[in-house]
Amino acid sequence: MKEFSYKTKEVIQSREHYEEIVERDRAKLLLSQFKLRDNGVPVIILISGKHGSGYSKILNLLNEWMDTRFMETHVHQPETDEEAERPYFWKYWRVLPEQGTTSLFLGGWYTKPYLNRLDGFTTEKELKTKLDSIQKFEQLLTSDGVLLVKIWLDLTEDEQREAIKNIPPRPDLAWRVGMDDWRNGHKERKKRKLVEKVLNLTHQPSTPWFVVDASNSFERDISVMHLLTEQFHKRLDGETPQQITENTFKPSEKDYLGELDLSKELKRSKYTKQILKLRESIYLGAWRANHHKQSIVLVFEGADAAGKGGTIRRLIRALDARLYRVIQISAPTKIEKSKHYLWRFWMQIPRAGHITIYDRSWYGRLLVERVEGFASEDAWQRAYDEINEFERELTESGTKVLKFWLEISDDEQIKRFNKREKTDYKQYKLTDEDWRNRDKRHLYHDAANDMFANTNTDYAPWIIVPANDKKFARLKVLKAVDKCLSSIGTHSDE
Repeated sequence: MKEFSYKTKEVIQSREHYEEIVERDRAKLLLSQFKLRDNGVPVIILISGKHGSGYSKILNLLNEWMDTRFMETHVHQPETDEEAERPYFWKYWRVLPEQGTTSLFLGGWYTKPYLNRLDGFTTEKELKTKLDSIQKFEQLLTSDGVLLVKIWLDLTEDEQREAIKNIPPRPDLAWRVGMDDWRNGHKERKKRKLVEKVLNLTHQPSTPWFVVDASNSFERDISVMHLLTEQFHKRLDGETPQQITENTFKPSEKDYLGELDLSKELKRSKYTKQILKLRESIYLGAWRANHHKQSIVLVFEGADAAGKGGTIRRLIRALDARLYRVIQISAPTKIEKSKHYLWRFWMQIPRAGHITIYDRSWYGRLLVERVEGFASEDAWQRAYDEINEFERELTESGTKVLKFWLEISDDEQIKRFNKREKTDYKQYKLTDEDWRNRDKRHLYHDAANDMFANTNTDYAPWIIVPANDKKFARLKVLKAVDKCLSSIGTHSDE
């Protein structure tokens, strides 16, 4: 781990000398924190290390040296029931820093994968898969402007043995460990080999590890102070991390919407008969999913006036209100703008056994934000991979994801717009923005085709629904939801 090492240039001769350096240099760290706040830079400091290396002391010192009004500290703890019923990264997304603030993590997202592998609960392949997910998570954050500093406090086996002698036993705090298992008596060689593997596999140009020698507590503390000050100054000087991933976006070669048969219709009698059967089946299927702790995410996108709201209302008539939430997505709030665009969607992920229905979704980044210029070209092109990874994490945690696009023709859209203008209780649905979007319909058409081509996956497929006839569209959606629910608890779902 020498290639990642960082050490202060100061030679500390005594406690008095140490205190002089702290008094002299703490102001530089604090001022750089204020400047990062003024520049709206979110900061994540992740501290981990060997038991006895002083990671708790470092957390306390950073809270003393920096301004705690703009900081939050998060210590690894056992998962709560709420966290266990959601994807792994959910607990971390909840506490990501806003622009200009700092989050301190002890162990963070590395602790559980490391300890699971050390204790033999996971295989080597599973560890590498999780570390790959961690790399993508960190890459997503740094690409969005987060300054991420990862610090490992290191000790040799003899140094650790000596350090532990001075730590009073606290069984009540046995859960509060960093990325080092001192509870189960694993051999030092095994632990060090695994630590080196984790650090090597997750040390990247944009998300490097810094290994600090913790054998001398004075030099350890000053090294961390100087390291953070240097990293803060580099960002303030305009130095951004080197990104290692490339956008995989490719313009669609297929006109998905243009090839859609919008003439499909359904007779009222047939619709009424089938809808009643589907309601009963969906109701029972939703409770079966709840029993099996199966989460469902349903995404509704489509052209303005395509019938998303009406379709969702027909769907929830078949559901028990205790099992679902409908999230209507509009322009992001001030707080939502201060975080990664996916943050507000992570906050609404359903618990095990529940259903979340999104009326518009994270695909706004690829649609309205792309077309209207709210996101840069690099940002929306990068979003295809970010969204695919987000949905992959959902499905790998056991959540089923279905995505619906409702499409109507130009003539049908203008007909519905005119009808909304003349209907009192529907006038609120028609806005100036709807008319503006209509003028850019060809741009949204192209953006949607690119979206289908780049985000239609086996684990989260798109279902494109002809919606000129509302009855046909509603029935098609309900059939797809029923099919999804019917598979839960069966042999094919296992």
